[in-house]
Amino acid sequence: MLRNPRVAAFLRWLPFIIIAVNLTLLFTGVVTLAQAAVLIVVLEMCLFGVVVVEFAAMRIAFGRARTRGATRTQALMASLDACLPPAVAFVIRQELLVMLAIPRVFRRRPEATGTTELRSAGLAPPVSTGILLVAVPGCVLSLALVGGPGWLRWVLFGVSLYFALYALGFRALYTTTTHSVGGGELRVRHGATVDLSFPTAGITAVREEEGLNRGKAVDVADGALTASLFGRTNVVVEFVAPERVGFFDRNEEQVTRVRFFTDEPADAVDAIRAEAPSQAPSSEDSVPRPGPGPVAETPAQNP
Repeated sequence: MLRNPRVAAFLRWLPFIIIAVNLTLLFTGVVTLAQAAVLIVVLEMCLFGVVVVEFAAMRIAFGRARTRGATRTQALMASLDACLPPAVAFVIRQELLVMLAIPRVFRRRPEATGTTELRSAGLAPPVSTGILLVAVPGCVLSLALVGGPGWLRWVLFGVSLYFALYALGFRALYTTTTHSVGGGELRVRHGATVDLSFPTAGITAVREEEGLNRGKAVDVADGALTASLFGRTNVVVEFVAPERVGFFDRNEEQVTRVRFFTDEPADAVDAIRAEAPSQAPSSEDSVPRPGPGPVAETPAQNP
């Protein structure tokens, strides 16, 4: 938006700063509700030019992502980074991804023939179940047992309902998004925004290997793509030559190794090896093991 990145970052934060300052003045009694509303409207109108420029940047980012093959949801997620501060864009992106995944709970998934799905839900099912066990009773108890002012029970009901819906979406997002192998390609997915394919013909090694990732859930570093789930990976795939990785919201990368997480890493390794019969054995498999050897003949003993 502006050539000076600090000025651009400040202008992106400014609308949110204005709202936060007005809320602080309202709750401290400095201004009334009507005065705070007028201040917000007037000050936000003064930033009309900033909003227009940011909206234009969002449209450009959306269109660029669509030309790269992104779905509408993926393009929308990519465009948020172009008009919002990084922290705000991250929060909104996570909320939208989870809530938009709720319909998947009630939707039948088509079965792809000749493709093996590599389930990668991790801790999502037990975590979502735990949240539901607290949130669903909370919806009932907040209306039935909470006393005091009438608005309090509805606030508690709304919070409980939000967590119940979030748990459903969280579960659907990770249980319906799986890696897959088949048809000559390995597809590595993460959430609803990352879907990368690699040809199985170029695979030279695949093995189980536990790893911890402290950076981004999906990141590229030193020629290795990492797609972790809750910071964990357990399968490593290596390629004979660098493979192109095209993202919707960043520049293209070249990788020779892919790390990802799956619920059943042993089955995933077997499925990938079956699709890449020409792969070289891993270092563990290439270690020669002693065979039984020829059976020595026992000399006959004379009576």
